[in-house]
Amino acid sequence: MIRVFVTGISGNVGRAIVKTIEAKEGFELVGGWAKETGLDIGVAAGTKELGMTILPSLAEALKASRPDVAIDFSATPVLEGNMRTYLDAGLNAVIGTTGLTEEQLAPYRDEVAARGLRWAVIPNYGLGISLAADFIKHARKYYPYVTITDQHTNEMANAPSGTAAALAAAAASEGALGAVASRESYAGVLGAAIEGVPVFSQRLPWPGPFSGHEITLARKDEVIKISVQDFTSDIYMDGIFLTAEKIAAFPAGSFLRSLSAVLED
Repeated sequence: MIRVFVTGISGNVGRAIVKTIEAKEGFELVGGWAKETGLDIGVAAGTKELGMTILPSLAEALKASRPDVAIDFSATPVLEGNMRTYLDAGLNAVIGTTGLTEEQLAPYRDEVAARGLRWAVIPNYGLGISLAADFIKHARKYYPYVTITDQHTNEMANAPSGTAAALAAAAASEGALGAVASRESYAGVLGAAIEGVPVFSQRLPWPGPFSGHEITLARKDEVIKISVQDFTSDIYMDGIFLTAEKIAAFPAGSFLRSLSAVLED
């Protein structure tokens, strides 16, 4: 039985995780943390009372619950503090909170290696995005032009999404990008360049926890468009729980940045 602690338990993904654990064999919810201090974690997650209260600090909650793995879907402003707490607790972690750059993550990667822990810090646990990212890496050898558009609600905390940034990095890793001669008459109309890849963000009042990503690949006389649209947080559950199940078996010091590493293992 894998003892799971959920940080961000009152958010959309946190609630879906709790609902999934209730029906999933091999996992036990032993604690959770969110901003609703003093509330029962089950109530915070939108389900029944579970007899566990949200404590004032993450460190207190982890000490009281003694989990095998922490699953973090909290918020960018608190993420670095959370990660420091997981390090201090010597805890393996499955993290889906986004908003930090590779440079910001680098010290944590080093600490995980030094302490022999195992972390997955993956911007998107959806199977569709993982498969799309794998395709991009193969296709970019033949398609020098690429753009990425991410679509989220107008309440999304950051732009672009961590997923869009990861897709751009995947595209940029496979050779030179095609040249564009156009000059911008208005700043930003050709997209924000992430490792040279143009990325566009749309923030509109989409219904529900919608997220969408469109990847356009092109070469002379041919264009490929891939669209991945997610309408509920439930679609992340397969990837999250597969990662939580496998994380302890990865080599000490592992710092996974894509779901592909989990699917291929």
